[in-house]
Amino acid sequence: KQDAARPHNASFSRTAPAATPRRRLSSVAQEFRQSRDLKAFADALLARQDSLSHEERFYLARALETCAFATAMNDDLAAAAEKRRRQFLATIPPTDPDAARRIAAYDAADDTQRCLGFQGTRIAQKQFDDLFRQASEGGDPRAQARMLVAELNKNLSSGKGGPEGGKPVGTEDFQRIISLLETKDSDAMVLVAQFLAQHRLIGELRIGPLAEVPEPSSLVGAFSLVACDFQPTCSAFDREALQACAYAGYCSAGSYEELYANFLASPWSYSQALRYRDIIHSAIETRNWSLLGLEKLIGAKSNAAS
Repeated sequence: KQDAARPHNASFSRTAPAATPRRRLSSVAQEFRQSRDLKAFADALLARQDSLSHEERFYLARALETCAFATAMNDDLAAAAEKRRRQFLATIPPTDPDAARRIAAYDAADDTQRCLGFQGTRIAQKQFDDLFRQASEGGDPRAQARMLVAELNKNLSSGKGGPEGGKPVGTEDFQRIISLLETKDSDAMVLVAQFLAQHRLIGELRIGPLAEVPEPSSLVGAFSLVACDFQPTCSAFDREALQACAYAGYCSAGSYEELYANFLASPWSYSQALRYRDIIHSAIETRNWSLLGLEKLIGAKSNAAS
């Protein structure tokens, strides 16, 4: 992380492409992000579980998953939340002019506080796994991306000679990845990018007309920039911006690009991400997946299988 007092890229080179269509957050997405009581949020959805939309199932699963982790990590949520908050407050200098903003950002980002209503409750993983599966089967791209990435990571992690044989990423898998990118859903795109950028795959990718091997962190940054081009209120910006403000005092970012340029990335990573961003936009808008090396990978996998 960079020193928040001295942003290193105070003026970034470009803004989102003018022709990029902007998507608004749905009401349930806004409610999930803004809710300070995920128990009340979950209970309201559970009360009409049989009639939930696929997106509502996704966010119900997110709430249960978030609080399952919080309750598993802390026997007493209230005491843990209070202790961490005291420790955080002790790090803020009394003369800090942004103290109030930093405290508000901390409170908004602290999932332990958001999950206090689940104190003493054990949330079964099957409950939110089933909701994610139902949302995925119903066509929710975020749930589909989660399910696909979890499946592929499991296959890649199974050791050679193990019961599952260490199944590699195949032609159909890359086609499913392309289908998710075509949805232009911000969360799905970032999940896919994080999967592609891992060391087991990054060497197979080739990006741009020169077919260069992408730098992993810049590739994820570029996909995050593109995701936030399509949806300015993207989740990547939400979480990172709150943490940057709370823990480093950098509270002035007005967009994900400004946050990424001035705080998250080095100047070199940012310049790389900008180049990749243009290529990713071109690939998505023209459906020319050879710009990301995906068509070549699909062809290579198909030829290897024949």
